[in-house]
Amino acid sequence: MSKQQMIENLVSTAPENKLDIILAFIQFVLHDDREINSSFLSEPSLSKDWLKEEEDTAWQDL
Repeated sequence: MSKQQMIENLVSTAPENKLDIILAFIQFVLHDDREINSSFLSEPSLSKDWLKEEEDTAWQDL
């Protein structure tokens, strides 16, 4: 089995909640620009907190 097939098999069985992280990692690895903003890699993890109702409440007056 080729490495590409192994990666495809792993991704196809990954749970939905991990796909954003996998996608961000793949985009980072394949990006040629050395000036990539690595803060975008944390976005999938941080979005879990950003989308909470408590966050909306905390920021509603701004």
